[in-house]
Amino acid sequence: MIKLRITPDGCICGLYTDDVQLRQLGALKVRRASHVEFDGRQQSWLVREAQPVPHLRRWLQRLFGRPTGRVLHRAASRSLALAWEHEHFQPGGPEWRP
Repeated sequence: MIKLRITPDGCICGLYTDDVQLRQLGALKVRRASHVEFDGRQQSWLVREAQPVPHLRRWLQRLFGRPTGRVLHRAASRSLALAWEHEHFQPGGPEWRP
């Protein structure tokens, strides 16, 4: 199920999915909540925070152009990593930040 949060000023917040054609409502502003990537050394899929809290990690992320946020979850398959991401970052989920 897709969950969206509509704020009093009309903003729609939630996890992006192509299943809902939000672009038909107007211009989109998309901000990443996380990155899902494969780690060859650990042979697992990692879900990392997109906006690292420590300033040094944010600086390194901008410098190298790759995620440096803390690892939030590890999974054996990409589909399991995406399912965890969906459950935790949708409105009302444990990692949801309004």
